[in-house]
Amino acid sequence: MLPESIPTVHLTAQYLSLDGRPLSGNVEFQPPVLLTHAEADLFVGGPTLAALDAEGRIDVTLPATDAEGWNPFGWTYTVTERIAGAGRNRTYRIALSATVPEIDLADIAPADPAGAQYVTVPGPAGPQGEPGPQGPAGPVRSVNGHTEGDIILLASEVGAVASSAAGQAGGVAQLDAEGKVPKAQLPDGTGEGVTSVNGQTGTVTLAAADLGALTPASADTRYLAIGAAPVTSVNGQTGAITLTSGDLGAVSADQAVLLSGAQTIDGAKTFSTAPAVSADPADANQLVRRSYVDTVASSGTWTPASLGFKAWAFDPAASSVVNPQYCISGTVYLIGIPLTTDATITNVVFYVPGFVGTGLAATSFAGLYTSTGARVGLTGTLDKLITKTEGATFVLKLTTAYVAAAGNYWVALLINGPDPKTNGPAFMVGASVGNNPGGSARMPNHFVRHARLAATGQTSLPTSFTPSTIVADTNAIWAAVS
Repeated sequence: MLPESIPTVHLTAQYLSLDGRPLSGNVEFQPPVLLTHAEADLFVGGPTLAALDAEGRIDVTLPATDAEGWNPFGWTYTVTERIAGAGRNRTYRIALSATVPEIDLADIAPADPAGAQYVTVPGPAGPQGEPGPQGPAGPVRSVNGHTEGDIILLASEVGAVASSAAGQAGGVAQLDAEGKVPKAQLPDGTGEGVTSVNGQTGTVTLAAADLGALTPASADTRYLAIGAAPVTSVNGQTGAITLTSGDLGAVSADQAVLLSGAQTIDGAKTFSTAPAVSADPADANQLVRRSYVDTVASSGTWTPASLGFKAWAFDPAASSVVNPQYCISGTVYLIGIPLTTDATITNVVFYVPGFVGTGLAATSFAGLYTSTGARVGLTGTLDKLITKTEGATFVLKLTTAYVAAAGNYWVALLINGPDPKTNGPAFMVGASVGNNPGGSARMPNHFVRHARLAATGQTSLPTSFTPSTIVADTNAIWAAVS
C-alpha cells in the first residue's frame, strides 16, 4: 500500500459489446521503467493489471502522475487494452492529475489512439470568464395588445389603481407613519374611537365581577350544563341514593372476618385448609400447633426429644440386652421409625452393648428409607464407625442430611464380615423378641415395624425396594434418628 502522502486517482471504466453484453479481458497501466519518490523514499515500478469483471467493469486506484516528489516529474501511464473480441489491442498514454481524484477512463481515452500521439490530461474547472456583449432584443410581438415600438401602459391596463386615486373617493386608503388609516380617510361617524369600557379608560382589563358574571370556578359549584353530569345512576338507582353492603355485593362489617383487631366469631366454622399458628397458646382456649399437642400429650413420659433424638423405634427403657441381635452377614434389616413432625435428619443411631472391635467388613452400612422404599440417606462404611465397646450409643452420620416430612421411615442395617456372628457387634433389641413377638403386631397391609429384605448376600444398600416384597422379621433392633 502506498503512503498517504502520495495522492491517488480512483479510475473506473466499462466495456460492452455493440448489443450491450459485457466484454472480457484486462487493461494494463504501465508507468516508466522505474520511478522514485524522494519524500516517501520509495522506488515505484511495474505494471498494474485490471481485469474486467462480470459486468465488463474495471475499478483501480493509481498514483497521480503530477504529485510533488516524483522523479521524473510529470510522467504518464501507457495504457494497453486487451479486450476479447475487439480485434486487436490498443495502446495510448494518459496522465492522472491529483486535482481530479475520481475519473472514468472513457472521459480521457483518445478517440483514435492509432493517430497522432497525444496525452489527455484531466484538470479542474477554470475561473469564471468576462460577460459577453448584450444580445439582440427578443422577438416580443405585443404587450397587452399594443404592437407599437415604444409601449406605455396605463394602470387600468394591468389591473392596478392609479397613484392619483390614493386617498381619494373610489380609490384606495393610505396609511400614516404609524401604519394606520388617517381619520380623514375614514367614513363619517366611524372616526371617533372608544373612549371608555364599563366606565374604565386606558388599557382596560375586565373581570367577571365588572360584568356581573360568575368566575368559572364559582359557576362550576352552582350550575352544571344539561347532559354534562358524568354520573346518571349508581347501581341502577337514581335520585337521593343510600347504598347498603348488599347493593355492592359485599358483606356487612358485622358479618366479615377481620384480618386484624379483636373480634368475636359465633357459630361452627369449617375450614378447607386447617388454620396455622406459630406460637404456643397463652391460655387453654386458643388454637395450638400439632407439635405443641404432641409435647403436652407426652408430658410425664420420656420422649425422643427428651434424650436428644428426633424419633426412635421405641423407648430404649423397654429394651433387652440379654439376647442382643447379632446380624446375619449380607442381610438388610429394616427398623421402623415414626416421625411425628417435619425434621431434618442428619444421623441414624444404634446402641451396641458389646463388640470386640474386629471383623467388620467395609461392605457394612446403615441408611434411611421412606415408607415407599426410596433410599434418602446413607452412612459411611461401618468398619470405620462402629468400634470396640462394652456398651455405647453410636451416632452414624449420613453423607447428606435429609429434610423429612412427618411419616414412617425405615432405618436400614447391613452387617458383613464377623464369623461366627457372635464376634460381630451386638445390637440392643426390644424386650418382646423371639418367635412371633407381639411387638410386631399390626393391621394387614399396614407399615411393617420390623422387617428384612428377602435377598441375601448383599454388599451394599439398594437405592430402593418395593415395600410389598419385604419380609416381616422377629428382630426388634432399637434405632433412632437425630
